[in-house]
Amino acid sequence: MPRKKLPKVPVCLEDELEESPQQSYFVSPPSKRLIVKRAGRSITRQIPKPIVLIDSREKTPFDFSKFPNWIAEEKRQKLNVGDYSIEGMEDLLVLERKTLTDLITTLMQQRNRFFKLCEKLSQYRWRALFVEASYEDVKSTYDEYTFAHPNAVSGTLDALEARFGIPVIYTSRYRALAEEKAASWISKHFTYWYLEKNGFGRVLQEDDL
Repeated sequence: MPRKKLPKVPVCLEDELEESPQQSYFVSPPSKRLIVKRAGRSITRQIPKPIVLIDSREKTPFDFSKFPNWIAEEKRQKLNVGDYSIEGMEDLLVLERKTLTDLITTLMQQRNRFFKLCEKLSQYRWRALFVEASYEDVKSTYDEYTFAHPNAVSGTLDALEARFGIPVIYTSRYRALAEEKAASWISKHFTYWYLEKNGFGRVLQEDDL
């Protein structure tokens, strides 16, 4: 008996993110450095900014040059696992990136391969699956070219996070917001690591984060 097709999707299922919403509802990203203080005094200038490593197989990588307050520079090289890492933290941190289309295709057609990748991701101290869509997008009906059900996709992501301990970060289909989220995530993980590694303690400011 042929399988019934799902209704057409009211969500964009394209590999490319939308450049910007029709009307801007979002504030601009911060333009200043991530502030680090000790004894009430800023030591921000003592803390370097991360160099982002981008896997050379990424076809449309994020542009981190838009965030000079957070990111020092970016380099392209082949990574063993994932799409993004940080120079000096190659064995500690990894970020795997998926568009909504890529995510659905992977979960429908390449599940075993993807779960093997997740096993590798789970070996890193800091790891995340970066979904370029909101949870609302994931839960919306998809187009007639896939039999994937939104509940199956969202449920698989929850199970994946529970089994492998990989945080799933839902972001946005708007490229500017997705890039900002990635840059912020990378910057903060690097800063905490650097502070801890160099004897400053794993805190940005005393009695705060």
